[in-house]
Amino acid sequence: MQRATLGAWRLNHKPPRGRMRFVGAALAVGVLLSTLGCWASPTAPQPVATINPFVTFETTTIEETEYDQVAQPITLLEFYAEWCAVCKRTAPLVQRLRKEFGDRVIFASYDVDQPASAEWVRAYRVVGVPTYVLLDGKQTVLARISGAFDYATMRARLERYTR
Repeated sequence: MQRATLGAWRLNHKPPRGRMRFVGAALAVGVLLSTLGCWASPTAPQPVATINPFVTFETTTIEETEYDQVAQPITLLEFYAEWCAVCKRTAPLVQRLRKEFGDRVIFASYDVDQPASAEWVRAYRVVGVPTYVLLDGKQTVLARISGAFDYATMRARLERYTR
């Protein structure tokens, strides 16, 4: 009999509201302070880039801007990662383009996992790999290609802007 009463009391018992508000507020303050402590810590490791290792582009996305006059020289920025399978598949194509357009296009490659590349990754808002950014001589973004590409498409794009 005592057990049943104790169980019923537990089910029906509600703590006073004032106490619950205090406990909830204390918990929220504790979480907030611990979060701020992690962010404010000068010794806390800072992320190199905001690249999600699970985001690799299997399909190609092209964002392109039309320009009548394009300032020369053209620059192709390649953002890749060593662990990226798509990047490994497109690397020979980029090397082939370097050989063909080496005198007309400036090629620059950035490994998104390296600390030296972090500024470039943030500046061009790279969120996945591979990403290719085509710039004109005034550093205006002409095209942004995310994902794998075929040689003919990229070659045609470079030909178009280097005339």
